[in-house]
Amino acid sequence: MKALLNFFVVILLNGAFLYPLWFSGIGRPISWPLVIFMAGGGIFCLYLLVKYRRRL
Repeated sequence: MKALLNFFVVILLNGAFLYPLWFSGIGRPISWPLVIFMAGGGIFCLYLLVKYRRRL
């Protein structure tokens, strides 16, 4: 479970950072709700990792 949460934290936070850079670089519109969802999901997974660090 800990490895899965770590995976989601890395993927979601990197995606939230790189998605707008990529799409602005190729001139396409950025879906801001998707970016907010990815960032929020990554932060929530990080919160779970910190809160339950002793049980995982």
